[in-house]
Amino acid sequence: MTPEEADAKVELALTRYAKAKDEADAAFEDLFGAYADAVRAGRSAAELAGAGGFTAAYIRDRLRERGVETG
Repeated sequence: MTPEEADAKVELALTRYAKAKDEADAAFEDLFGAYADAVRAGRSAAELAGAGGFTAAYIRDRLRERGVETG
């Protein structure tokens, strides 16, 4: 592999990584928007934690950052 080919490979990987990170960040925001709606509808952070891989404490903290009180 030439240095130019290696540079192109790195550039492609960086581009793919940045795209994946942007998509993951957007999905995270969508998830916590849905969590906020669920809390406003009467669900608890503990109920939400069972399905998502985040602890209830983590969900509560992230929702408080968004101005949503969890009870």
